[in-house]
Amino acid sequence: MKHIVLTMAAVAGLSGVYGCATPPVPRIYTLQGEMPAPASDGAPDMVIELTPVALPERLRRRQIVVRQDGAQVQMLEQHRWSASLGDEMQDALSSALQRRLRAVDMARGGIAGKPDYRISVEFSRLDARLGGAVQAEAAWSVKPTAATAAQVCLGRFEQQASGAEVSDVVAAHQRVVAQLADAIAASVRAAASGTRATNCAAG
Repeated sequence: MKHIVLTMAAVAGLSGVYGCATPPVPRIYTLQGEMPAPASDGAPDMVIELTPVALPERLRRRQIVVRQDGAQVQMLEQHRWSASLGDEMQDALSSALQRRLRAVDMARGGIAGKPDYRISVEFSRLDARLGGAVQAEAAWSVKPTAATAAQVCLGRFEQQASGAEVSDVVAAHQRVVAQLADAIAASVRAAASGTRATNCAAG
């Protein structure tokens, strides 16, 4: 009888341990692949203002979202961005543009006044597949403060993940951000020279 009681107590104790087990900690990722050029390099060439990046509703969250077969998507609860994807995209694009244009983003640099160029970005598509590609379609506008019209641009971007892990998909996202930053920077340089980038029109 004593043996049975001890056995039941041991089972109850194990149940308590497993019942109170700590849930797995999510893995956290960032889109931030570059840092802005240091201020010690001298005065910036221009001041920009990157307005909040617009994303489809399903992506406005911290969970990494991947597309499956057909119309299905999956939110990966154990794999998350360090902030909402909109904030991550904002920070990553801002850093990339500051470096490419040798600029300072007034929204990030605490600078008062008017920017030389106001940049707005909106994604109509940003799909990722595990073991597949990250595909994006985005529109952006570049408006010089001194002008009444903006350049309105469209672009499609794609980067293949190098493997089937979530970290590979994150790296492909970072490369898409770099592609987009290159295209936006080209649009700003075109506006500065009084010309128009190939994928842009007057807005």
